[in-house]
Amino acid sequence: MWTFGDVGGVLWRVACIMGPFEGKMKRGCGLTQPEDGCEDSPVGRIERPKRLADPDWRSQVLRHASAQFAIRGLRGTTTLMLARAAGISERILYAHFGSKESLFREAVKDNIKSRLQALEARTVSAIHESETAAIQHMAEATVTVCVAGAGNSTLTNWALLEDPEYAADLYRDEMGSVEMLWIREFAKRFPDSRSRRILSVHLVPYAANACLAYGFWLATLRHDAESAAGLAQGFAEGIAQAASALLSEQT
Repeated sequence: MWTFGDVGGVLWRVACIMGPFEGKMKRGCGLTQPEDGCEDSPVGRIERPKRLADPDWRSQVLRHASAQFAIRGLRGTTTLMLARAAGISERILYAHFGSKESLFREAVKDNIKSRLQALEARTVSAIHESETAAIQHMAEATVTVCVAGAGNSTLTNWALLEDPEYAADLYRDEMGSVEMLWIREFAKRFPDSRSRRILSVHLVPYAANACLAYGFWLATLRHDAESAAGLAQGFAEGIAQAASALLSEQT
């Protein structure tokens, strides 16, 4: 009758015959070898995946995953691609995120969060001479954050295509958040303005959603902040013209 030690010894000899592992885990047998080679190593031991204790490290993994998913989507991206991009093993990736689908969904939520934070940063310190100028600035900022940096909406576009039941609710929530941000910043700058109240009711809900949708479309066409700058400005000017026309009708 074989003991555990006998089995372990046989497995280790087989692993050594297969060649040096150079400190990496051999797929399928779960064994590790120190950097010095198999001659001086103990009987094979099972490698246990480590947890990513550092929140910054987890954020870095999410950023790397987001970049990979944005290129190929959920189905076109393998777990091996994700692990290599993050510089960790597949086992650690599974231990921390559970599955590729779970990682994808978390990356999408992080993408939306980054976009909303970028929009708030672009609007919170802006100074405007008029309500229409404020509308134009917020419209341009909303389009731009959809194609810029970590908030680039390509990843969310993939989610709407490949995981619509999950992503549709997130997108509706994002539309509501963008609209509320417009209304809040508008009210902060023009608290007693009749024009502001008119625009908040009759224009902002539609303009905010239109700007977000246009930004998503530009991201689908692989625009970045630089290539989309003129398009975002032109779209925002059109929103401002609509605001001016609406105020003229209400006067």
